[in-house]
Amino acid sequence: MNQISATFIKSLKDNFRNKSALFWVIAWPVIWLLLAVFVFLRQVPTEYAALAKGQSTISMVTFSIMICGMTSLPANISEDRQRGLFQKLKTMPVQPWKEAIGKILAVLTFGLASAAIIVIVGVLLGGRFNITAIGLLKSLGFLFLGTLASAGVGLIVGSLIKNIQGAIMTGVGIAVVTSAISGVFFQYSMLPPVLQKFSRIWPMSAANSIIINYLIGDIGYNPLTALNLSLTIAISLLFFTTGVILYTVYCWRSE
Repeated sequence: MNQISATFIKSLKDNFRNKSALFWVIAWPVIWLLLAVFVFLRQVPTEYAALAKGQSTISMVTFSIMICGMTSLPANISEDRQRGLFQKLKTMPVQPWKEAIGKILAVLTFGLASAAIIVIVGVLLGGRFNITAIGLLKSLGFLFLGTLASAGVGLIVGSLIKNIQGAIMTGVGIAVVTSAISGVFFQYSMLPPVLQKFSRIWPMSAANSIIINYLIGDIGYNPLTALNLSLTIAISLLFFTTGVILYTVYCWRSE
């Protein structure tokens, strides 16, 4: 437990000290939410405006979690590699999986802090949600699942790309591009058929659709079918497992 907590505290401090992480994880989703409310949603009928703002808020929370896992985690891994931290840890009784858990918990905490800020901004801008206790609990569960998937991608990027800026920009690129083509930035109905299919299997957009379905209502398709739920869970865990394995192999054994 001491190994996990020590890594968690270190990684969390690194996240909050990193100006680029603060911008991409917190400032950028808030900026995009402001654009959505004051530009993109201006033509929405008044009776639907509050829920539309709520949907945009949820999407920006999802994007924040994505960018957190896909950029903050690779940045931390690359910085630790350049500092020679892994070489030092190999001489100590430190378990790689415990160190990885500490990093992931830091990402989760950082992501939840950014999510809270985005939700507060969304509510102040007039966003509303159809919240029930069961729906909220299920939404938090799938938000956690999306965090695992994003962390998995982040572990993969950080393990394979050694350069700090290269790892960060790769993570940003993956998060931004996949968000744009999977219905996180835009409504599902606006996507062409081929991208609609992609949005159903890309775990972060699928989790986003599930959360919106629980807290807002219909999004253009039913994401709660057994097939969609199974694919979201399976692919998320696949990303996460692959990331942990690559992290253990490339960051610990090959140093």
